[in-house]
Amino acid sequence: MAKRRIQLIATLTLTGVLVGAVAGCQTVNTYEPNDPQAVVHTVNDKRVETDMSLINKAHMQSLITAHTPDGLLKVQAQLFNGTNKREKINYRFQWVDQDGMLIDTPLSTWKQVSLAGREKVMIQATAPSKNAVDFRLKLLEPKG
Repeated sequence: MAKRRIQLIATLTLTGVLVGAVAGCQTVNTYEPNDPQAVVHTVNDKRVETDMSLINKAHMQSLITAHTPDGLLKVQAQLFNGTNKREKINYRFQWVDQDGMLIDTPLSTWKQVSLAGREKVMIQATAPSKNAVDFRLKLLEPKG
């Protein structure tokens, strides 16, 4: 009877360890339509500046620009974490006027996004004024 009790305790302990290990992986299952209406293209864009340490951690898969009904430039970028573990990425959109000058705005602050392993995420921003005709997107790995 005592031997059976020890086996049961060992089995329950091992099961708890395995469940904890699987839960710690933090991968994401993403479901998308079989026939999506939107066409996504991988892009290399000079307006996107990235930290070289993010090569596998934040692939930019798509970059979409549009205008709001008010005429403001809107940008969406899809990032993909190519690793199997959670990664944090800092990003910032900067806005540029028709002369190529940066538009100073309090909205151009660094933000952070956390991506689980193999996860895709969409980041976006809207220009602060109609004077913004272009943008820069900067990606940076957080330190510490």
